[in-house]
Amino acid sequence: MSAQSLAATSSALSWAEICQQYPNEWVCLLDIDHELDGSIRSALLISHDRSIVAALDRLGTSKPDTTVVHTWGHPLQTPRIEIVNESRDLVRSRR
Repeated sequence: MSAQSLAATSSALSWAEICQQYPNEWVCLLDIDHELDGSIRSALLISHDRSIVAALDRLGTSKPDTTVVHTWGHPLQTPRIEIVNESRDLVRSRR
């Protein structure tokens, strides 16, 4: 299912539902509703895969408000950069 059709047919899921349905996967989320402590309460799932590269590829066009989180642990409130072997060559020093 494409990201566009997934977003069009889905409603917001709780973080517990997302973790249960997509264990140990990267999930791309929009319209995140946060708890008071900053954790995710619910969100609209628009893409998922065990590979971060595949999850991002399924997005198609760039969606700047997308948050990418792995379901193995507590989501971070501040973003972090994950570099996988497939994209390591794309990252260069700007010095």
